[in-house]
Amino acid sequence: MNSLKGKRVLITRAAEDCDAWAAQLKNAGAIPVILPCISCEFIGEPMTKAQLMDTLLEMDWVVFTSRRGVEAFTQFVEETECGAMLAEAQIAVVGPATADAAFKLLGRVDLTAEVGTAASLSQTLAYRVKENASPKQLTSRILIAVAENADSALENNLTAAGSECTRLNVYRTVPVNTCRIKQPLSKLRADKILLASPSAVIGLLNQIELDTKVEIFTIGPSTSRAVRIAELAVTAEATNPSLEGLMETMR
Repeated sequence: MNSLKGKRVLITRAAEDCDAWAAQLKNAGAIPVILPCISCEFIGEPMTKAQLMDTLLEMDWVVFTSRRGVEAFTQFVEETECGAMLAEAQIAVVGPATADAAFKLLGRVDLTAEVGTAASLSQTLAYRVKENASPKQLTSRILIAVAENADSALENNLTAAGSECTRLNVYRTVPVNTCRIKQPLSKLRADKILLASPSAVIGLLNQIELDTKVEIFTIGPSTSRAVRIAELAVTAEATNPSLEGLMETMR
């Protein structure tokens, strides 16, 4: 039995990311309802570019937790013309979508998390670093390219495992502005809401009046925390941080 058939599923990603999810949901029999709740901004400050050029040559690993992070990092590399510095570093990513972006834009991936979460990536990478450690270099140097408003769990875990981490904020997610008159959720007739970032939670509440009950599905722990901070109930958290994980959970 297809539990998604005929269900209206509200997608709250950035406008340019909604169509791909909508197509997959439609193929599963759901009725996608698109409501962009965030936008993504590249961080192009001179200070960030200088940090990249100062640190990249010294790094053993460059770590990405999202497709957007890979795209923003690649833009930095192109603007600073420091692509050659990346040759000596290995590339680690959090999951399939991020891996696809890294293969396409950077040409390779050296490590992918087994489960597709930041926790899994930190464990897998920490093990690989320990396994490959040499007497001359016991501490691995890791550059983590992430969103400005991403939590610090990955770098904290890798630092605790003995690595030397440098965080590079390459983009930020921004909630849509608060609407003067919010749209009632009942008007959208959504059965389920998909939330893929804490910013999307804020963006949703900035433009929608939750005047009716609806099932809320989140992509991971940080988004679930944001939902609960907003005093809403999480119906379920994705089995892995992807649309496939969300769909599996909804079923």
